[in-house]
Amino acid sequence: MKKLLLLLFFLMSLYAIKLPNNFEANFTQTIVDNNKKLVYKGKIFYKNSKILWKYTYPAQKYIWITNKVYIYEPDLLQVTISKKPKFTLENIIKNAKKIDKNTYKALIDKKEVIFNYDKTLKFLRYKDQMDNLVTIKFYNQKQKELNSSIFIPKYPKDVDIVYQR
Repeated sequence: MKKLLLLLFFLMSLYAIKLPNNFEANFTQTIVDNNKKLVYKGKIFYKNSKILWKYTYPAQKYIWITNKVYIYEPDLLQVTISKKPKFTLENIIKNAKKIDKNTYKALIDKKEVIFNYDKTLKFLRYKDQMDNLVTIKFYNQKQKELNSSIFIPKYPKDVDIVYQR
């Protein structure tokens, strides 16, 4: 019985997905609504469940996800602060079920997420609250030690701060 349990845990670990403790990658985010297509580009940084999404195109935007979410939009001179949602990269990976060779599905906060994982996260796709199709493709991924200071929200003191529930 003990050998059977060990074999079962071993087989489960073969299919388990784990994000590395530290990584960075470039990303392209495409949002499709009817006939409109919006494209955003940037870089993501991940370290031990902390995330920084650094958007560079078409405008700068920074999203820090720690115990809260901080969204800084320099062009608007505004920071939005809200609680951490259930819909996070970690929860998506943790709740994933394999549907074929490298494709997985997760249901998080009433959103179905499909993603491809083959040693690294390749893409994820879901419909947002406005029923837009969102696809995020990851490329140039690197596993490397990241300085924890990049996960501390940094923005000018004279910006407007909006608190959301």
